[in-house]
Amino acid sequence: MGPDLMMRERRSITLLVTVYLALAVLYSVVTPLFESPDEVWHYEYIRWLAAGKGLAAPEDVSAAPWAQEGSQPPLYYLLGAAATWFIPTDNAAEAIRYNVHAAVGNADALGNKNMMLHGRVHAWPWRGVTLAAHLTRFMSVLLGALTVLLTYRIARTALPGWPAAAVLATALLAFSPQFLFISASTNNDNLVTVLATAGLYLSMDLVAHKRTPPWWSWLAFGVVVGLAALSKLSGLLLAGLAAITIFSVAWAARAWRVFGQAAFLTGAAALAVAGWWYVRNWLLFGDPLLLSVMFAGVPPQGEPAGIAELLALAPGVWRSTWAVFGWFNVLAAPWVYWLYTLLALLAGVGWLLSAVGPRQKVRVAVQIKPMLLLMMWLVLVFVAVGRWAQVSYAQGRLLFPALAALVTLMAGGLLAYWPVRWQVVIAWMSAGALAVLAAVAPFAWLLPAYPPPVLAAAPATPAMIDAEFDKGIRLLGALIEPTELHVQDEIAITLYWETMQALDQDYSVFVHAVDTEGIVQAQQDSHPGLGSYPTSEWKRGQVIVDAHRLTIPPGAPAPSTLRVEAGLYVAATRERLASDRGESVEVGKVYVLPATDALPGATRINFDDKLALVGFDLDRRTLRPGETLHVTLWWEALAPMAQDYVVFAHLLLPPDAVWAQHDQMPQAGAARTSTWQAGDRIEDVHALTLPPETPAGVYRIEIGVYDKDSFERLPVNFSDQGVVLAQVKVDP
Repeated sequence: MGPDLMMRERRSITLLVTVYLALAVLYSVVTPLFESPDEVWHYEYIRWLAAGKGLAAPEDVSAAPWAQEGSQPPLYYLLGAAATWFIPTDNAAEAIRYNVHAAVGNADALGNKNMMLHGRVHAWPWRGVTLAAHLTRFMSVLLGALTVLLTYRIARTALPGWPAAAVLATALLAFSPQFLFISASTNNDNLVTVLATAGLYLSMDLVAHKRTPPWWSWLAFGVVVGLAALSKLSGLLLAGLAAITIFSVAWAARAWRVFGQAAFLTGAAALAVAGWWYVRNWLLFGDPLLLSVMFAGVPPQGEPAGIAELLALAPGVWRSTWAVFGWFNVLAAPWVYWLYTLLALLAGVGWLLSAVGPRQKVRVAVQIKPMLLLMMWLVLVFVAVGRWAQVSYAQGRLLFPALAALVTLMAGGLLAYWPVRWQVVIAWMSAGALAVLAAVAPFAWLLPAYPPPVLAAAPATPAMIDAEFDKGIRLLGALIEPTELHVQDEIAITLYWETMQALDQDYSVFVHAVDTEGIVQAQQDSHPGLGSYPTSEWKRGQVIVDAHRLTIPPGAPAPSTLRVEAGLYVAATRERLASDRGESVEVGKVYVLPATDALPGATRINFDDKLALVGFDLDRRTLRPGETLHVTLWWEALAPMAQDYVVFAHLLLPPDAVWAQHDQMPQAGAARTSTWQAGDRIEDVHALTLPPETPAGVYRIEIGVYDKDSFERLPVNFSDQGVVLAQVKVDP
């Protein structure tokens, strides 16, 4: 490599890293504190260690504030503690406040995208917990910069005659909104990602050696493997990459002595670095991987996900590889995901065309062994993430250890379409476009999810309420739109609050739509201001505009009139705040219009693509002990069925006490499912008789379908839990 080329490369990587650092710092500053997945628990473990409490012990598992993160290998947390130990964090109770109404994983929710409650304690100038947490974020930003550097080197190693591919690969990683979002947060994925990328680079360098690698290179490789294993369990995958690397080098040398030496040196170094952690876990917990501790914090799925469920989950994992923010509840525009999907598809086609096309110009620019290693590493990580998805929640950031491999392959395939003289220009133009997308993303999608409080001088509403609650809180007025609607329609409710004194408690707001029987048909609980303005932050005399949204469920009675009620309560105790009108205040009424569908209770609940519930009806909404409720179900056959299925209907008192039950094949066996043809509609009546000792309460009607021989239930959205249709009231 000539001096001119070396200078150009230095300038290229300097520019790419500089832009990455600017963007990552931007993401770090504008993302509200602890509003990335698990960040609060990662920080809590750092704070725990910085306070000198030591690594997680068995007695800490259920009591410590770090949830499942104490089960993680500790290297990232020890580094974070070393960087922040000198900062007093006695304001933790004020700075770390959970939003009990957080809409985790729900991108369609109105507000409450915030996992935490934010306020003055998180504002500049930072102090205490806020300062320490931002310092650990900046530490993560630097780890991300190392990943960017290593990605450039990996692309140059795999595609040595193709400098434009290194630019594009680095830009695809460095300017990915998701990579920036995670790199700007307190998260051990940042450390395992850089170490996995370093391990991949060393592995590629080892297999590309013209001669047998020196002994010290195997020791260095082993140290990186050990550090990765000490950063996160996914770092153990580097042991698999090490085995592939050692076998490849020994095979090329045709010498098993090389295999033995390399395996011994790499393994010894890795064990020396990380072995103590796994031995400690085995001795203390009887579980070297501490999966039992992890699953105590985040319980695994009851049954491993099947192929169909994994395929259904795959698009979500792919989206969260590129641009899903918050706690999986803040999405970018759909075109962003289509863009990255298109880039991946075009890259695959580009490699195919370059391999079979007439020019075949790509072949001379590729190092075969490193490229094969990239692909094997990518497959290894994808398989591991797929296996994890069978038992727990999979996210795109779990693919980050293989992100450098993915973007290198994408860059090569995308540039394969262009003549060599155009490739550098195309690479830099693409890098610029990706950087612009990354710079726009926080302002277009991330920050709008955490809106500032909406304040008003006075409530300009048609419904003046002027109800006074304890603690000096007043409900001034309300606006409800629309007031006439059908089931499954939404009601927009705006409340106007005012406080006459400073508050030291974070009260929750409830909004209920209640029918004439006193059954709550729809409800929403939230902190005020879409979750963004907790009451402890309210200022005296301010008028707070508080938006809510209710969806009328399919099981609601129609036609009917629903009262809309609102109030305040303490989430921890469920104790309501009293007002001069009782514990709840009526703020208006809505009228649910009769259904326009041919069937009552029209719905469409798909049972494993075999049959669907398309409607239901109840002969009453209130009954007494000893009386019978008749539930009429309308079914539609989705496909011919060889099996005869049984339908069950339960009347249960939450959470799970079944007080009446009726199981039968449709129409008491007169319409067996094995006789149905696709498109057939069947009416099926179930009688639920309550015993005389049934307690009063609001009961749920739950239905399901199961195989009459195996008793295996047909799933709905991969769940075999019963489907709740409606609620009825049992009077004493």
